[in-house]
Amino acid sequence: MQKDRFLILVIIILFVLNLFTLGYVLFELRPPPPPEMRGKDPDSRGPDRREQGRPDELIINRLKLNGDQIKKFEDLKKEHRGQVDSIQFSSRRLHDDYFGLLKSPVLDTAKANTLLEQISMNQKMLDRATFSHFEKLRAICDNDQKELFNRFIDEIAGSFKPPKP
Repeated sequence: MQKDRFLILVIIILFVLNLFTLGYVLFELRPPPPPEMRGKDPDSRGPDRREQGRPDELIINRLKLNGDQIKKFEDLKKEHRGQVDSIQFSSRRLHDDYFGLLKSPVLDTAKANTLLEQISMNQKMLDRATFSHFEKLRAICDNDQKELFNRFIDEIAGSFKPPKP
């Protein structure tokens, strides 16, 4: 009898714990997002977060690209993606090699400096590729769209700035 009561009590406790766990998973209370994620903040980087979807959709909508321009933009996007992927792959490998030097008992400073220079060159190439991509995008815009582009690029350029300390 005593054993039965104990088992029933354990089952009830486990059932209640399961309910709390399910409630937590299903109705998890998340903290409010940081200011830059709630909308445009004077110090935020990049375009207004409320309207941000996929970057390509944002560009198409903000610049009001027509069908022919969208096709050209899709080609530009593929070209840019190929360049960026290649540079980022190389960057990951260089960073692995660079920080891998810390595992050796004697640090090879010459090799570390060479790798650091290559990492810097990769960042330079990435910035140049992105700049060129937006330069080509501007070239497919008509005069009215270029005005929209000029306003938009100020916003999007904030995405490329380093974060504030």
